[in-house]
Amino acid sequence: MGKVKQAIQEVQEIVYWYVQGNRDITLPEVQTLLFKKYWHKNDNGYFLDERVVKNAYNKAVWERDNEEEYELRTHYQREEVL
Repeated sequence: MGKVKQAIQEVQEIVYWYVQGNRDITLPEVQTLLFKKYWHKNDNGYFLDERVVKNAYNKAVWERDNEEEYELRTHYQREEVL
């Protein structure tokens, strides 16, 4: 796995943990927690990347609310028709 993909996946896992642990947590609250924990570390700037954190938050909330894994579909992917 590439370093960027791995770093983004790490952000998703941490955000997922925050969202699952607190049903009422908002995106700004998650961003604040990540900022306080990771602002001084140089090993993963993706924790401070607003777009990456927002996408991870939306994914985690969707998975929590729908109780299933989020599957990204693009226009290149097609579902099989039975």
